[in-house]
Amino acid sequence: MPAARIVKWNDDALYQRFLLRDHADDGKFLTGVLTTGIYCLPSCPAKRPRRENVRFFHSPDEARHSGLRPCFRCRPDSFYRGEEFHETLFEQTAARARNNPPAFHGIDDLAKAAGLSRTALNELFREHAHESPGTFLRRVRIGFVCQLLENGMKPAEAAASAGYGSASAFHQQFSAHTGLTPAAWSNLERTNCFILRLPKGYRKREILDFFGRDRESVSERVRGDGFTKCFEVDGKAIAVDIVFSGGTAVCSTDRGCCYAAHRAVVRMLGLDSDAASFERQFAQDELLGGLIRCQRGLRIPLTPEAWEALGWAIMGQQISLQAAVGLRRGLIEALGRQHEASGLRAFPAASVLANVDIEFLRKLKFSTSKAEYLLAAARAVANGDAPVDRIRNLSVRHAARMLGAIRGVGPWTVQYVFLRGAGFADCLPAGDAGLARGLAGFAGSDGSAERPDEDGVKTALAKFSPFRSLAACHVWASLNNERGETKHDD
Repeated sequence: MPAARIVKWNDDALYQRFLLRDHADDGKFLTGVLTTGIYCLPSCPAKRPRRENVRFFHSPDEARHSGLRPCFRCRPDSFYRGEEFHETLFEQTAARARNNPPAFHGIDDLAKAAGLSRTALNELFREHAHESPGTFLRRVRIGFVCQLLENGMKPAEAAASAGYGSASAFHQQFSAHTGLTPAAWSNLERTNCFILRLPKGYRKREILDFFGRDRESVSERVRGDGFTKCFEVDGKAIAVDIVFSGGTAVCSTDRGCCYAAHRAVVRMLGLDSDAASFERQFAQDELLGGLIRCQRGLRIPLTPEAWEALGWAIMGQQISLQAAVGLRRGLIEALGRQHEASGLRAFPAASVLANVDIEFLRKLKFSTSKAEYLLAAARAVANGDAPVDRIRNLSVRHAARMLGAIRGVGPWTVQYVFLRGAGFADCLPAGDAGLARGLAGFAGSDGSAERPDEDGVKTALAKFSPFRSLAACHVWASLNNERGETKHDD
């Protein structure tokens, strides 16, 4: 990748950019660290040196001529040659674990497969998966067990096949990940109802706010104790009714659809959000600590599948929430499959939307450009150029390039899809108007503070890495008014 020369070369300004670890700056400048004798990409995960020990360069050649060598962790020379060494290393290592979970009993097995130390492996997964290697392995192994149980294997046999040596550890991890016991999961095929045990202190308000953005929705039906959501599975519309009761979520759906419904409910209720770790680390933060303490238990609701998040993000670009929900409602009414029993409709599949033309969307009040962008995305997903349902199998950087190649998909849309569609933990849609408005409120409670620009949002929330997704959702949640009506810009 050739260097993109910065027009105004100001070392102090570049140092501030360097502190952000922003991947958007990779290729614009290099950072040389005099005390270590290395040069790095701006996004390098290494600890930030003091300002007096830093110099900046336009290219690897310039840095090497100053006597510096390339950083082994961020591999700047590989980046400038267009090689994505760490992306490939992550994806190949993760694929080996997904393809053979029983062979990976712990982090040491994963580190050996990658040829890295445990520390380097942790940095690799934090950078490219937004999760720790341990969290990744638990998710993969439980997913493997779920598949075995779904195919009829007994829980004890499935646990042994996945390499679990301790029955208690297996049951604890399975319940934490799924909200069910292994026996209850095995029984899903024979029922139309299941009850999830929710994490302690679970907070439902933001879940209801998210799915209640459109009070006239034809795809969701929200009430005080829960909601009903319609979505498509294998060409069929199904509906899941969720009732919050005490510390549980009582879920009802069509008979024979409970496995698919369960996977969607785990996403919609944000059960994979690591709220506890986030709160332990940031509950006393000077900027958002008070908000985090007031909103303990907040989790990130996702769409039932990633394509819906991408479609919504494109429709919501640069228009008001009210206008966006109107477009979405009209699209679902026109193209969404209807669930007979509930009368609700699913968000239309990418393959369905890919076959309409611009004039069809124009009649639904889409602008020409927004219609073009939505159709481009639908066709990219339908033909496999943008397999959004498999984003979690890719490096975050790889997935960002894949989505960014779609016409009309910019950085905000990519980050939104990562956050609401894929569940990545360290996303930041920094150009979001709601984040700017919310952060201005915290900076000046009397309303006098100016809204930060995109760089200002990145600077304010940089310290919340690797949990910037949750930090953003806390700020969005703070915009709810006294009547509980959502004002989210997301």
